[in-house]
Amino acid sequence: MRRLLGTGCLAALLVLSMLPGVARASWVGDNCRPSHFDDSHVRRKDALAYAEVARNEGYEWGGGCWNNNDRDDSPGAPDSNGEGPDCSGFTFKTWEMKNPRGTGGFRWYDKLENIHGGYASYHFHNPLGSYPFYKISKSRSVTMYMDAFAKDGHVGMLYTGSNPGAGTDYIIEAKGESYGTDVWERAYRSDSAYAAIRREGWTPDCWPNCVQPDVPMVVVP
Repeated sequence: MRRLLGTGCLAALLVLSMLPGVARASWVGDNCRPSHFDDSHVRRKDALAYAEVARNEGYEWGGGCWNNNDRDDSPGAPDSNGEGPDCSGFTFKTWEMKNPRGTGGFRWYDKLENIHGGYASYHFHNPLGSYPFYKISKSRSVTMYMDAFAKDGHVGMLYTGSNPGAGTDYIIEAKGESYGTDVWERAYRSDSAYAAIRREGWTPDCWPNCVQPDVPMVVVP
């Protein structure tokens, strides 16, 4: 995720950096703040509830900060430290991953913490063995909600396990500047460019009230 700046553009940025604070202001600078903690029990339903907050919010390439007022607070201003995640940053925060790449465990981030994480869409599409996620079958008998479909260029998460028909799924995703972040019906499952991906280490949704199987009684003669 690198972009090259021409010398003219770089010079303009240097001039702006010397102007009063209003010239350097951004939505992120005015609204976002660090707030996170390490987490030990993360259920799929917790991830879904987290992702739900971002619905109808904005999109920002490389971004990772949003509120929950159901609108894009920085419309028509791409790549300007505006509101919203991009697709991989949205997945990173929803799946409670850590930096740097390959770090295990879970970390919860407040929606207003501006963090993208070290994974781009191609990392999700072709995960290394050290990453805290891995490829699974795209079969409906295998995938579950909050698994993801990823290609080199985009990643979106399964919003529900229900089948809307016609080979499609409901996907929650940060789609683009003109779309924002929301749920759409997509055919990623049948698109050969996409792979199915699963976050490792989910806590069962029944936690902490899971019913343990009965331990058979051993009769000693």
